[in-house]
Amino acid sequence: MKIRIKDIRHEGLDVHGQIPAQTVGFTPEDSVYFIRPLDVQAQVQRAENTVLVKTHATGILASSCGRCLERVEQVWSQDFLLAFPIDRQTESIELDENIRQEAILHLPQRVLCKMDCKGICLGCGAGLNHEPCRCKSA
Repeated sequence: MKIRIKDIRHEGLDVHGQIPAQTVGFTPEDSVYFIRPLDVQAQVQRAENTVLVKTHATGILASSCGRCLERVEQVWSQDFLLAFPIDRQTESIELDENIRQEAILHLPQRVLCKMDCKGICLGCGAGLNHEPCRCKSA
């Protein structure tokens, strides 16, 4: 998403766009990845030598449950503030890389399919959400 400096008026500028999921840099081979483009809404304000971008980004994350390894899809939503130093030669600013970095920083460390996920039995490998443990009692 590119913003031209001359388009930023005194009252600011509202911008809406999408960033392709692959731009964020994750693929289905990774433990967590976006399955749809990130939807980005931004309010842009120009200060003296800085452009401030108040950003709200949303997307759909896919990952594996941290306990049972089942596929989980969840809504990801994050607000952040970006600041870009500018001078007289600055014609535009590019948001994609900064939003990508913010998305990476705000990914969940662990995802659960549900709060009471029972996980996998370490002995027999049974998915305890769907079947009982098959371990023989001693």
